[in-house]
Amino acid sequence: MVLLVLAACPLPALAHGSIPGANVFYNGFLHPFLAPAHAISLAALALWLGSQGEERKGLFINGLAAGLLVGALLSRGLGDPNTDFALLLLALLCSLMVAFQWMGPRWGVVGVASAVGVAVALGSGDPAFSGMPRFTLLGGACIGSVILVGMVAFWVDELVVRQRLRPALIATRIVSSWMSAIALLLVALAAR
Repeated sequence: MVLLVLAACPLPALAHGSIPGANVFYNGFLHPFLAPAHAISLAALALWLGSQGEERKGLFINGLAAGLLVGALLSRGLGDPNTDFALLLLALLCSLMVAFQWMGPRWGVVGVASAVGVAVALGSGDPAFSGMPRFTLLGGACIGSVILVGMVAFWVDELVVRQRLRPALIATRIVSSWMSAIALLLVALAAR
């Protein structure tokens, strides 16, 4: 009977966990891909940045990288704040911009890209690490985030903006609409 009661007791859910067999850098590198709020916000940002065109995309990815660096530096003093709600709101904003095909002013897009970067880096620092392992973990998360956004933005730019492939444009709008719905549901659940 005692074992049954113990089995029914929930264990604490930990936001960070290590991937078996991966070192600290790769745990950080994979974190943006595996944390749902991080992945959806970075993917929505990548779709939006990719639809901006080549001449604007580089500036915005640099804004993301600067935001990641600021967030990594701030995480030293702030620890590991929960940034999921902010990331979901930013994902909703980015995915709606893609769905409605609105590019936005340069300063606005740089601001959103930087805000996503700050929130991702702040939410990627595992408090179990300190010193050089924490720096390595955050470095991996920053590099993984830039690679994820850069690759998706490259392909959206190539297929939608340059080649003007109608199926790619339709697919991008469908994916962004689904991301909007998912982000809105997650925001509503988080707000409860």
